[in-house]
Amino acid sequence: MKLAYGTYAMPTVPLEDAIPMIAEIGYEGVEICISEKHGSALDRLDAGRRERLRHLLGDFGLGVPAIFFLGGMYSPDDDAHRRNVESISACARLARDLGLPDTPVIAAGFGGSSDDWLSVRPRLIEQLRDLGAVAEREDFVFAGEAHSKGAVNSTERVLSVLEAVGHARVRLHFDIVHFFLGGEEIAECVPRLVPWTAHTHVTDAVRHPDRRFDPRLPGEGELDLVAYVRAMAEAGWDDYITLEISGMIWGADGYDTEAAARRCHTVLSAALDACGIERG
Repeated sequence: MKLAYGTYAMPTVPLEDAIPMIAEIGYEGVEICISEKHGSALDRLDAGRRERLRHLLGDFGLGVPAIFFLGGMYSPDDDAHRRNVESISACARLARDLGLPDTPVIAAGFGGSSDDWLSVRPRLIEQLRDLGAVAEREDFVFAGEAHSKGAVNSTERVLSVLEAVGHARVRLHFDIVHFFLGGEEIAECVPRLVPWTAHTHVTDAVRHPDRRFDPRLPGEGELDLVAYVRAMAEAGWDDYITLEISGMIWGADGYDTEAAARRCHTVLSAALDACGIERG
């Protein structure tokens, strides 16, 4: 396995500075977040900047497990759906400009609200089929992220959607914390979801009886990271585990970007070591 760090957790750090920092800490990969708030919207990544980033990735030896587009794919509006597909396609073009492998992974949320599942599901499936056709034509993989508050918020709903879509280019962006927040057990959801997974996130949280939660840095909440890493390995996952930090953490006063990245690396490295998993 390899560890990657997402620039979603680095909202004030330009990508040109984030890449050397992430590499120096010891990560093998960087997930690039596409977001206006982070200074990395697609229209702010011109040809010259893309060329510089491509060289930085090569110079520091970082892989890119995914381009993470900050947004949800479901929309009741046809024009919004078209714009979503265009944005994902533009992320795929960015991936090629950055020198990523032939079939890059572009990740984004499935979208929708958990309360609207029954009304969202048919149109989401249709929209993901459209996206799968574009992904096949343009040679990328789309990975949709389930979310505890989203329409797709459980193992059953993930399988219900992806099995119905039935397209090899439409996969799962598997963030374990959202299933943990839904009360699912690591040993139960991981073996069922890894076969559908193209990209990962891991963070942490403390749950409350009224279903509220407080996000935490990995290792500072209730998620058993050793059990998670072991379950992923036993299910056959040998690719990147990507660290994510909740916006509720990085948006708070006093957040230390570099300290958080270092803390995450230490904790996840220890979890890999505890499971006897080799890096790389």
